[in-house]
Amino acid sequence: MSLRVLVTRPHAQASSTMAAMVAEGHQVLAMPCLEIVPVSSISAQGKTNQYLAMNLDAYAHVVVVSTNAAASFLPLIENYWPQWPVAQTFWGMGSTTCGLLQAAQLPSVQRSPLADTSEALLQSLLPKVAIGDKVLIVRGLGGRETLATALREQGAVVDYAQCYQRQAPQLTVADRLQVEAFAPQVVVLQSGETLLNFDAGLGDLVDRAGNTTRLLVPSQRVLVMAQQLGYRQCLLSAGASDQAICHTLNQLNSQ
Repeated sequence: MSLRVLVTRPHAQASSTMAAMVAEGHQVLAMPCLEIVPVSSISAQGKTNQYLAMNLDAYAHVVVVSTNAAASFLPLIENYWPQWPVAQTFWGMGSTTCGLLQAAQLPSVQRSPLADTSEALLQSLLPKVAIGDKVLIVRGLGGRETLATALREQGAVVDYAQCYQRQAPQLTVADRLQVEAFAPQVVVLQSGETLLNFDAGLGDLVDRAGNTTRLLVPSQRVLVMAQQLGYRQCLLSAGASDQAICHTLNQLNSQ
């Protein structure tokens, strides 16, 4: 059975997700509820990122939390490292992020086999972190402190390369009419911030009781957020990857 699925990812990431769903026979509409804006290279944060990139070899582990983080950081470090240092382990949050890191031919790329969440990554990473190890977390401006807090409790020294910022897009009347006409049966929300932006901009157009619309979320944390906002029927996938999302849609289809 074909489902009408609303994809809310930023434009740059939406195409692969949509293609995977269309291949499964679903009808898909893209309506980004998050925009990714690069950090200016001449800003204070941009100069900090450059310093961290130049000193990449000081870190035992580099944790890249998303495809946006990988896409922003890889060109920066390539400017300083025509040959990669070999003592670092790069950790990607999920298979897609790891794919970008592997495509750059970094010498050691790992991910958690458990799930595409911070909590799962920590279960795989923490046993390999020694007291005094330096860990670089590559992410956007702001965000959760789960990784850094756990790593510091382990005795690691943690720095942030914050390479982009997230913001809510300006949805037009035409955007809202398009979503209303599409009448999505499933809304895919791949982060807590995307959920909040969707709720503020489009939440009034869907059935919060879940009789006609369900939210598909990537983690227990985002699930709790959705329930607190009043969404009663939510689907929990094993992560934010295209594969995990399509698997969850297929499970819904088989019910």
